[in-house]
Amino acid sequence: MNDDTADILLVGIGGGGCRFASSTARRFGPGIHAVGFDTDAATSRSVSGMRCLLLGASRLDGQGTGGDAVKGHAAADDSAEVIASAISSARMAVVVAAQGGGVGTGATPVILSALRSRGVPTLCVVTLPFEFEGHGRTAAAIRALPVIEESTDAVVAMRLDDLYGDVTGAPLSEAMIAAEERLGDALSLLWSLVLNPGYISLGPAFLASLLSQSSGRCRFAVASAEGEGRASEAVGLLCRSPMLGASPSLDGVQAVLLGVLAGGDLRLKELSDISGRLRGVLPQSCSFNLSTVLDERYAGSVRLIALFFDSIRPEAQPAEESIEEFKSQPTHRTRRRSRNGDGRLAPGERDRFQGIEGTFIDGENLDIPTYQRLRIRLDR
Repeated sequence: MNDDTADILLVGIGGGGCRFASSTARRFGPGIHAVGFDTDAATSRSVSGMRCLLLGASRLDGQGTGGDAVKGHAAADDSAEVIASAISSARMAVVVAAQGGGVGTGATPVILSALRSRGVPTLCVVTLPFEFEGHGRTAAAIRALPVIEESTDAVVAMRLDDLYGDVTGAPLSEAMIAAEERLGDALSLLWSLVLNPGYISLGPAFLASLLSQSSGRCRFAVASAEGEGRASEAVGLLCRSPMLGASPSLDGVQAVLLGVLAGGDLRLKELSDISGRLRGVLPQSCSFNLSTVLDERYAGSVRLIALFFDSIRPEAQPAEESIEEFKSQPTHRTRRRSRNGDGRLAPGERDRFQGIEGTFIDGENLDIPTYQRLRIRLDR
């Protein structure tokens, strides 16, 4: 591992986000550049493998927000310099946050906006509350999603019920650890895919460019299989992954980034089988992008990781670039992206009201027009 990872930043926000980011950092090993943000000082003492910075210290004195998203938003605003310093070297970022609480819901848009102001392509992975947590918490999380979408390039939203899936029958402490490791393992595979390419390589600049072209939510899934027929089995498991939600459909996918991670025993026929089977369930117009990682830690198995983009702007395909070319790009990039059909600001486009504090009630930004907050499509 080398210092190339320093330009690709993993960010955990709030207690849940920091735990997921910490699990990713531990599973990836030395070299990953990760940072967490929370208002609760106890979080920094409970996570490992990453540093955790305190938000709103003067306002909250190291305490939590009590689930108040307005306090989480204000704490992040108070800590603008802390955030700016922590993200200063990032050229691409993956942000992880649990929605429905105070910091994950309130601070995430602020931190995403700070990344966007620097022109950093960003993938935001958020979890939605368990159904048993009640309607109020779930509603707050769902209301926050449009605000997050406005502040990042692509959003992966996963219900915790789907993420925990087959471990719900286990004791709570074991289920929590299993789910954190499941998402952590998935994200660590993404780092391996980008930074340890095999014979077929896309590289970090390709992912950054693909994120820049995204115009909405995407989906994220992983799967693995061993033994005879592992290639076709892995594709089947990938398409049925609980991370894609109940009864997943890939009919509307416009672009996919598929990573194949295996040992030196990976056969060309298996690679062809994987590609053919996945292409068979995707629309013909879908842009299909494949990359491989050969690592003897995966010997005997095939692991697949896929990012499914449901909305991609019609632009030129991302260019394949090396890590060195990616590092040589300026940190502050201007990515042209005009207002889209529903009037939303495009990534990198500055709003004349930028810097003015928003009006938040119950985690909902009232400065966003109602039809946008409720995702109502207007007839034109």
